[in-house]
Amino acid sequence: MWILILASALALASAKPHVNVQTDSRNQACGTPSGVPNGLSQYIVGGSIANTDAWPWQISLEYNGRHICGGTLIRNTAGNLVVVTAAHCVDGSLGNANNLRVKVGEMRLSQNVGQRMAVAEVRKHRSYNSATINNDIAILTFTTQPTEGSNVMPACMPSRDHGVNELSYVTGWGTTSEGGSTTDRLMEVSKPILADSACSSYLGTSYKSATMLCAGFAEGGADACQGDSGGPLVAQRNGIWELAGVVSWGYGCARPELPGVYADTWNFVSWIQANWS
Repeated sequence: MWILILASALALASAKPHVNVQTDSRNQACGTPSGVPNGLSQYIVGGSIANTDAWPWQISLEYNGRHICGGTLIRNTAGNLVVVTAAHCVDGSLGNANNLRVKVGEMRLSQNVGQRMAVAEVRKHRSYNSATINNDIAILTFTTQPTEGSNVMPACMPSRDHGVNELSYVTGWGTTSEGGSTTDRLMEVSKPILADSACSSYLGTSYKSATMLCAGFAEGGADACQGDSGGPLVAQRNGIWELAGVVSWGYGCARPELPGVYADTWNFVSWIQANWS
């Protein structure tokens, strides 16, 4: 089993468009980017370069100045932006907020045109299990709020559980092949969310339907990979992009009959709401 954080970061830890506007609880926009998906992608492994401002909730999580994971901006009930990421991205020494920075509004990591934000607090799910990678979700809060704009906007929280074969997109700067190199440019890939029965058939008892979902094709070829961990799996529902899952783990990347696994955001809504303020 591979979790999708960068191997170098694990070593540090001694161990991965026109739409109706959706609003959050304070009537502020979410899930309605000015950009649109590339739409040409079959494959983040071998995927397409994301269009500008298509995924304004995507963040890069840095540890000591190095990209280690992705994450997603959401808005809490106080109207403040927070980050949802994977618990394994902030496990152990990686969870020291003083060593973490969140880059928002970035398309190319080398350009450094986005905002680099300090992390105030790391809140990892108390039932996260590093052996089974269950409950793989965490929240990061900011010391100061990012400035919102066309390149900085939260995704909406899920309004319902995912549907079988629902089309989803995953984005990130992770490796573009299993064991390969990370990409400087934000990539995207589309793939269907599978039924829990299919996930269990492919993945066995490692797949926990109460807290996970899986997405991909039987023939493989489309997946997140190392460095994409913690990033968003989003689905467009009634013209609104909602956070369906958080990149968690997989057996390799884009292998046939081994779909990628995500923390199922719908099953963590109550936990997120209890920990995002």
